[in-house]
This record gives sequence, C-alpha cells and structure tokens, in this order.
Amino acid sequence: MHRVLNLVSVCLVDTTTLKEDIRNKLTTYNLHEHQVNDGINEEGEPTLAINADFNSATDANEFHAWLKTYIMQNKTSFKNARTRVHDCFHAEGQTLPCQIGDIWELI
Repeated sequence: MHRVLNLVSVCLVDTTTLKEDIRNKLTTYNLHEHQVNDGINEEGEPTLAINADFNSATDANEFHAWLKTYIMQNKTSFKNARTRVHDCFHAEGQTLPCQIGDIWELI
C-alpha cells in the first residue's frame, strides 16, 4: 500500500519560493514518485499543486503535518488550499479501492 498526498491551492503571491520549499522538504522522504506543479487558473491567479506517493504511511503523515503547518505559517500567501491523504492499493497491483484518509482545508 502506498499513501498518497494531494494539495490543490490558489496563491496570492508568486509560487517560486513556496514550490522550492516544498520540493526541498519532499527530498527528505522515501517517495515512490512526486510532482510539485504551479500554474495559473482561469482567473489568472497563481496555483500550486502537489501529488506525492509515499512508500511509508509514517512519512506521509509527517509530511502532511509539516505541510499544514507550513501553509498556516504562510497563510497570507494562500487564497485557499486543500489537502487530501489516501491509501492507494492499486499502485501495488491490488484490486482494493483507495481509502480516503485525512482531508484538510484552508479557506
């Protein structure tokens, strides 16, 4: 089983520093794969997204706690943010459905 973390957010500032901070933190974990992407939404606002597939539930939970704290400490940089953690069984060839875990939202 893999534990997957997703973040979708709309930012109020340029995302370069946020993206670098998150990428640097992710390098400290044993990951199956990950992406940290930024872009622009239809309203022209900067966006930031994460998709990280952790080999360890402990690492995923630790990163999720760090990410929530990071977002709260930088909340003036975020218009909104939403994280979701789920256990993904099909990533290891199992036929079980994903199980949704923690969902957190900054509004």
